[in-house]
Amino acid sequence: MLKAQLKQTPKHITWSELEDKDKFHRLLPGRKRLMDTVRMIAYRAETAMAGLLLGPTVNMSDARRLLQGLFVTDADILPDIKNQCLRVRIHNASTPADNRSIAGLLGELNKAEIISPGSNLRLAYELVNSDI
Repeated sequence: MLKAQLKQTPKHITWSELEDKDKFHRLLPGRKRLMDTVRMIAYRAETAMAGLLLGPTVNMSDARRLLQGLFVTDADILPDIKNQCLRVRIHNASTPADNRSIAGLLGELNKAEIISPGSNLRLAYELVNSDI
């Protein structure tokens, strides 16, 4: 009897049969285009930064993994108004090899002398308790 009921139950429902609370809303085309653009910019920035990490022991997939870990690492942001500097102190990675790679990347970023958006403070990156 239960099997017969299951066979009678429709396998699919149409969009119009859904209740309003169960319907999802698509992104408007302009929003989707904006989100795709932001994703592309982020991917290109990650690729450029990964290129700075490449070396004899670091390939592209390792560089991306290292960057993804770096992007979620704790950091201290210390403004130094007297020296017009915004110090970003990044906490150590899990291995000394990762710390050496990150230190090299931070050195390149420091050479670029990037000004923090919305201020006149130069970004200065450093690793906390770095023994390299």
